[in-house]
Amino acid sequence: MFDKSRSRRILALLVSAMLIMTFLAACSSGGQSPAASTQPSASAKPSESAKPAESAKPSASASASASASAPAATKNPIKLGVILTMSGPIGAIGQKDLVGTQMAVDEINAAGGIMGRQVEIVQRDDAGDPTKALTAAQELVEKQGITVIIGPTLSSPGLAMAPYLTEAKALQLGSPASDAMNDPQKYPYAFSNSVPNSVQGVVLVKYATEVMKTTKIGIIGESAAYGQSAIGAYKQELQKKNLQPLAVEQYPQGAQDMTTQLNNLKKAGVEAILSASLAADSMRIIKNLTSMGWDVPFLGNVELGTPAVIEGAGGAAAMKSVYAIGYPKWSFNDKTPISAKTKDVAAKLMKKYNATTLTESPNMQLQFYDIVYILKQAIEKAQSTEGPKVTAAIEQIGTFEGVLATSVFSKTDHFGPGLEDQVMVKAGSLKDGFFELAPGY
Repeated sequence: MFDKSRSRRILALLVSAMLIMTFLAACSSGGQSPAASTQPSASAKPSESAKPAESAKPSASASASASASAPAATKNPIKLGVILTMSGPIGAIGQKDLVGTQMAVDEINAAGGIMGRQVEIVQRDDAGDPTKALTAAQELVEKQGITVIIGPTLSSPGLAMAPYLTEAKALQLGSPASDAMNDPQKYPYAFSNSVPNSVQGVVLVKYATEVMKTTKIGIIGESAAYGQSAIGAYKQELQKKNLQPLAVEQYPQGAQDMTTQLNNLKKAGVEAILSASLAADSMRIIKNLTSMGWDVPFLGNVELGTPAVIEGAGGAAAMKSVYAIGYPKWSFNDKTPISAKTKDVAAKLMKKYNATTLTESPNMQLQFYDIVYILKQAIEKAQSTEGPKVTAAIEQIGTFEGVLATSVFSKTDHFGPGLEDQVMVKAGSLKDGFFELAPGY
């Protein structure tokens, strides 16, 4: 028969033994907290051989997106890529672009940065070479994890970068003027703070035909992307007025002499020339016109008013018939003085250059100064540096009142400045950074 009292004694002994074992285990832990006891030992860390192989790296878009999504709480700097033409025939332009970029970044960092994080720029020189621009974009995205790029300076590098940046979902905002860049369906992450060539064509053709009262128009331009785009835009605008250019002449970018092309225009009976040329080439064309003794109105982009062109072409005397596209805020005549706000910006630039006056128009510096502030506003609106999110934010900004121009972006138009921000100025009239408006304003 089962002894109940004996059974109860055995059960009591077992319970006592279990309590003693639990007490001893607790004492042996030395009071270690649960969080510490769950940390892996050093030997439990992944070995070097366990790291992903190089071939296992994520795609450009994946790596860029991961970097852009890093929590702001880490307070790591926001990295912005900068790809500009800092060397080569057009290098002086990119150097000015960088001055404006750095000036804006310095101001923003001094005021607390973007989303409480400092801004760091990672700069590369494309030397005006499309292949170098693409290589730089790939390096910034894939090795630096950058998803927002300031630049490029020129259209050819911009077009070379655009397909790759579209695939990588990384944004570019620079100063290309080629209308081929302004295609949000094809290049959803490509933006420019330049007036597109199509709009420049409207300004130049209107001035030649309505103010100068001539229909005998010729065109000269480079054979690179900017020139091709501008020439096409000029022809299209002339067509709208039932006109055709009397002659169209082209040359390779960087050509040292354009006398042959200019003689062809003269033989055709041209009374005004529309230029699709950049700074150094424009300077040589004006020198050639002077050497030929041909005093003909020469109309072109903002670069005609740079000191390099004015001085290189032979000074004010050589520039008397040269007219450039300008910005209303930085142009004047007796009826339209410079505003106090614009003068304040000029004073800020003089301080930057440690100068008592501006010896050149700050168009290029301020174009990129505005670009940085456009990106600041968009990144803060998106609360992210991911390409698609910043793109959507730029498209939703509406009107951005810059220090150089007023920019309006939308889902269908990724080029900011428009026709209302363009006037014609006397290219040789530069004084204290400002231009005198051309006759007719």
